[in-house]
Amino acid sequence: MEADGRLARTIESLWREAEQQLAGLDGNGHARLNAATGAIDLVWDRQVFECAETFGGAEIGSARALSGAVLARLIGADYAALVSVAGTEIPPTADDDLDAALASAAREALDTFSGDLLGPVKLGSHLVYAQPMLADGPIPIGAVVLATRKTLSPRDELLLRGFLRDLDTRLDLAERVLALRRQVIDHGYEIRKLKGEVTAPEPAARQRYVPLPENAEVAMAELAAAIPEFDLFGVALQGEHFEAFCRNYGTIATTYLKIFDEANSLYLDVPSGVDAKDAGSKNAAAYHRLLKIMESLRPAARLLYLTTADDLAPYTVAGRAPTFADLTRVAKNRTEDENTRKILDLMNDQSEESELDALAARQHPFEFRAANIGEVFALLALHKTVSEEVENSGEMKVHIIRALRGYQAARAYLLSYDRFEDVPLKGADRTQPPDADSLLLVSAEGRIVEANQAALATYGYRREEFLGLDVREIVSPDQRAGVPERLRRLLET
Repeated sequence: MEADGRLARTIESLWREAEQQLAGLDGNGHARLNAATGAIDLVWDRQVFECAETFGGAEIGSARALSGAVLARLIGADYAALVSVAGTEIPPTADDDLDAALASAAREALDTFSGDLLGPVKLGSHLVYAQPMLADGPIPIGAVVLATRKTLSPRDELLLRGFLRDLDTRLDLAERVLALRRQVIDHGYEIRKLKGEVTAPEPAARQRYVPLPENAEVAMAELAAAIPEFDLFGVALQGEHFEAFCRNYGTIATTYLKIFDEANSLYLDVPSGVDAKDAGSKNAAAYHRLLKIMESLRPAARLLYLTTADDLAPYTVAGRAPTFADLTRVAKNRTEDENTRKILDLMNDQSEESELDALAARQHPFEFRAANIGEVFALLALHKTVSEEVENSGEMKVHIIRALRGYQAARAYLLSYDRFEDVPLKGADRTQPPDADSLLLVSAEGRIVEANQAALATYGYRREEFLGLDVREIVSPDQRAGVPERLRRLLET
């Protein structure tokens, strides 16, 4: 009886909490929210859970897109889209300027450690909003972007929050199904090893501190003789250059993190200036924790030097070239440090579709951000390697730069450098307050894809107006003709 009483009190408490969260809704509001949550339940059941054993990024992306359409109908918006933490692109509208404003709002929502509704930003007849999606911590695990013709009312905001609560349960369930699916694959591999159907080397001894091996060059030469080619982010790197890649990766990770260590202040202008080393700042607390977790990238980079041909044997059957994800799987088995293991585990998913990465990141958002930055470091190291070691590497470098643009971390943490390939060997070090200089990130086509606050102030644009602009529109008339040639030289160097 006492247990029944406790259960009744628990249910009563939860009921009251749910009522309080929706206290501002009338009967019509409740009916609309019930219809919307019922619709997204059907969407996720049909798109994802009915194919639980096989769903991939395409199915998750489709479910996100349909859920956004349901949300737009619920609150009477012209446009609504769900953005994953991986920074995946959102469905376009018929208006390029609106697309740029929505993309900017999405980046701002993913970069801020807050659950507050952002906006509105006025763009013509539209108002643009962004709502970060939080789970159990301050790091967004996604975001919603909206374009409306009217200001969101308190009732609209209640409907939005109610909708997102129900959606979060579907995302959480999808993440759990994906985790179980991956466990089944891992267990299946172990069973095949026990049966003798596959062979693999014994796990190497794990260690907390990872020194560089004394005979690294000899070990790398032996590896190059056994593994003729690696598939790193879609770039075919000859085995003879793998040691240079490892060296560059370690240098970039160590140098960039050394800046973090030695700076008295570390300013991040995403979306506004925050000193990540200000221990007394509530806004900086999450950034400070992220910096601590990022320290695990040093041993993660060093672990690549310990890779042997035997380690990679399971990943080179039928002449297959090992991928960066394969390298991180091997490295994960060599460390005892829990943060390093989590980061490498998330980097294992590098070759998976980004929508699946975003699901896997829900339980470890800080580690996901660090892993994301680790992959950016690897791409920078790959760019430096092919630039120095490979002749006629122009197409390779263009591929790497395009891959870099897809990383939220590249925009958020590397913006203060003039060129991606220079990071962190030269350039600004983020130890001074932001906005001292105008900083732009320009695509190969000459479009502005990111800018800091100083650039906006210097050129007199709002962010949504500036992003997507042809860079020739902001330079003096006598310099415009030379812009395409300068961009071409940058891509070739």
